[in-house]
Amino acid sequence: MAKVKPAPSTAEAAGPVPAADPAKAVGVRGERRREALLAAGRAVFLESGYEGASIEEVMRRVGGSKASLYRYFGSKEGLFGAIIESGCREFMGRFRVPTGADDDIAATLTEIARRFASLFLDAERRELFRIMIAEMPRFPALAQRFYENGPARARKLLGDYFQRQHEAGHLHCPDPEFAAVQFIEMVKAAPQHRAMLGLSPFLPGRDAAQHIAGVVDLFLHGCARAPAATPKDASR
Repeated sequence: MAKVKPAPSTAEAAGPVPAADPAKAVGVRGERRREALLAAGRAVFLESGYEGASIEEVMRRVGGSKASLYRYFGSKEGLFGAIIESGCREFMGRFRVPTGADDDIAATLTEIARRFASLFLDAERRELFRIMIAEMPRFPALAQRFYENGPARARKLLGDYFQRQHEAGHLHCPDPEFAAVQFIEMVKAAPQHRAMLGLSPFLPGRDAAQHIAGVVDLFLHGCARAPAATPKDASR
């Protein structure tokens, strides 16, 4: 009986231009060629923006014919999408969340926050994000690919971690996915916004370490005033 091919995922089905499968590259040489095209494309997009970037300029830097670029990526949009996905894979490859309910939650969240901070502190990543946002109305599938390969995966991993900590009784976290979103946004929302406007990412008098420490403390302990100790409590 012939095997029935599985239906493409939402992200794959939404893509307006099918990029070639990297697995079709012929050996190490083909993979090196693909990586060279990604590096040159990244540089050209950063220098010229999406609209100003040209396939011709990418090929001028790499050498060879445009046929190889179209074989790997399908189009200019496909090349930019592959650059965005490559950045997501690089980040997620370094994104580590404990698989169990560890005891030092503060240390774990501090390290996770440092990983997220590295995104908005990297000028090139910010600029690629800016370009993607500018092109989103024309290429909504591009934003969908970015979201599914990066933010959604990170939120799921962190939400699963909070779920394990909730079940272990270490955190009161009945809605772990919501908690994951809140923690991530506390780390990056205001600093990323400030950085995108060309301002210092952190509030005056604070650096990355102080910002992260404040976020972790606020997330774990909140702003509620501790209840006053009763005479009975004080005598213990």
